[in-house]
Amino acid sequence: MALAVTAITGRTGSILSTLLDVLVRVMEHHPRTRQIERLNALSDEDLAARGLTRQDVVRHIFRDRYYL
Repeated sequence: MALAVTAITGRTGSILSTLLDVLVRVMEHHPRTRQIERLNALSDEDLAARGLTRQDVVRHIFRDRYYL
């Protein structure tokens, strides 16, 4: 099955797209995002040694900012 997009995006589309790209880059380079990636790369056994499960990683990283 093929998909064809016929909508023409003008300046507004490119501005919103650029803004979204910037926001994504900011979040990808945020120190907390890097901490999450580092912990997610660990094995379940390594996480258990730290007292964490996979479900706890984000809660652990943001524990000082949000009540999750």
